[in-house]
Amino acid sequence: MTNDPWKDITPPNAANAFNAKRIDADVQWGFFWAKGIDGKCLFVIQHTAASTPSARLPRLQGIEISDREWIDENSRILIFTLEDAAQRELFHQLCLDIVSFASGAGTEREAVLLAIARTWRWHHLLRGGGDRRLSPEEQKGLIGELLVIERHLLPNLNCINAVEAWHGPLGSPKDFEIGHTCIEVKARRGAATPYVAISSECQLDGSGIHELFLYVVDLDRAPDGSENSFSLANVATRIQQAIVVLDSGVLETFEGLLTAAGFRWADDYSDMLWVEGKNRVYRVSDGFPRITADQLASGVGDVRYSISLVSCHSHLVDAMQLERAVRGNCNGR
Repeated sequence: MTNDPWKDITPPNAANAFNAKRIDADVQWGFFWAKGIDGKCLFVIQHTAASTPSARLPRLQGIEISDREWIDENSRILIFTLEDAAQRELFHQLCLDIVSFASGAGTEREAVLLAIARTWRWHHLLRGGGDRRLSPEEQKGLIGELLVIERHLLPNLNCINAVEAWHGPLGSPKDFEIGHTCIEVKARRGAATPYVAISSECQLDGSGIHELFLYVVDLDRAPDGSENSFSLANVATRIQQAIVVLDSGVLETFEGLLTAAGFRWADDYSDMLWVEGKNRVYRVSDGFPRITADQLASGVGDVRYSISLVSCHSHLVDAMQLERAVRGNCNGR
């Protein structure tokens, strides 16, 4: 491999250390080429504890990704370890792409967020998902999350807080985290039996947060010639245009999260139109039908289950209550 950035880096003597060199002195964020004691190639992003990613990290074949404490409790590193030496050139391209994508971030937290979002893009591409459009179910889920941004976050938060609250594309158990308020979004077929699928015991677990809301939107494929139909790209475009007006500097973060969700502007969604039906907002609190981690026996996890919306009726709230909770956790515009 030509221009190998690791070839002149010698492994350290200590097991928990690494030798590193800064990738670009003109970039204010801490991107480093490095090697560990075992001689493996590393890509390291140094950051403060306040910028620690809260969402699940991507998984790439042959590359281990972790975040851990470094010098002290306020210093951490997001570290990419190349486990398969045969993939060294591909790993190099991945790292360069991440640096290019995240180096223009306005804050360290945004730089870490963009780095993870870009890695999720590679996750989708390397598993083959980059060569096809999102499935109808994936489109419904993404549309539901985008509608929450458009209708409830952008009107009630400053632009960067509204976009950075979106954790769904990064694999977080909750789709949105705004301070101590979280929102989980479910899109369902309007004519279907009134149930929603919950993908883990963490999704409706309110531990450590003040308020948790379940936002349910009915979405159906639009019949030919129906009025008020729209595509996934239509919704993404509306939000993109709103962000340009509100704060164009946030656009790159939004685009990165769209990419992490598997959406590509080059894909044509014009033949897959949707119509929106009823929306519901539930406050997930005591008595709400759910399974949480503390209810499970030791060794049990990844629980998938369904809840009846009929059984949740007493927890229905007005969308204004959700918006008040959102505004209470961040400074509004």
